[in-house]
Amino acid sequence: MNRSNVIRVAALAGVAAGLGLAACGGNQRPGTTLDSGVCGTANSDPNSLARVVDLGGDYVLVLRARSGEKSSETTQGALRLVSRDSTGVPFYGWTDVSLDEIGAHRLGAPSSTDRSAPGVLVLTSPDAASPGRPGSVTLRIGSQANRSDIVRFDGAYTALYVRWIETDAFGGDWTSGVTGPEAEGEFCAVRSNSS
Repeated sequence: MNRSNVIRVAALAGVAAGLGLAACGGNQRPGTTLDSGVCGTANSDPNSLARVVDLGGDYVLVLRARSGEKSSETTQGALRLVSRDSTGVPFYGWTDVSLDEIGAHRLGAPSSTDRSAPGVLVLTSPDAASPGRPGSVTLRIGSQANRSDIVRFDGAYTALYVRWIETDAFGGDWTSGVTGPEAEGEFCAVRSNSS
């Protein structure tokens, strides 16, 4: 990630000095940081989830663990989201983040570009109070978890729960486990210059 993208992340936080920045993990590119003020659940904005229709494109995705065996570790990679034009599944995509770096389960290839078993699937559910708006937006990671020829009811999972969406970024928190959360943390996705 170049210096201008690091500055962009800080600008999104709306703060100058005194940011609590995470140290880079093993998969980090030089100069990359993640501010928990931006990516923490404190910035939840349910009204912003209506912007899910604009999520297509290329991002730099950063995840940090706050619990689990890799607590405080960070990983980063590229994320691409492509329109799927499907009710409840507006986008699919792929990422090259290393889930092992943060202690998250890997269910198949996160980098799979296969539309029928993509590495990333964006799932939405309607808001009960306002059916035309999404009540939740989730990115499910792993080609095995996202196969269209089977419906999974249990097993390991890694899911990113979107809590806010802005013009050039979105974020929230994530969990991974088998019968319940074994590792949790926060994430940010910042639109890259190539989008």
